[in-house]
Amino acid sequence: MPATVKVPKNRQSRLSDNVWLAAEAMARFIGSKSPREGIETGFMNYVLDLNQKDSRFAEIWEKVQNEGIDDD
Repeated sequence: MPATVKVPKNRQSRLSDNVWLAAEAMARFIGSKSPREGIETGFMNYVLDLNQKDSRFAEIWEKVQNEGIDDD
């Protein structure tokens, strides 16, 4: 039987099955065993690419970064 992608049993992430499969593919591509790392890598690559190509996005991203994260 072929290996299957492990999805959190509680499905709290609410990610679709297709996203979990894509995350696993990205994780394997970058040499990670963690779909979370696959998601983070793929997403940040997209953000960095969009930041270079779209000045409107770059302005929004800069604003959001300056706002920071609310840890409350």
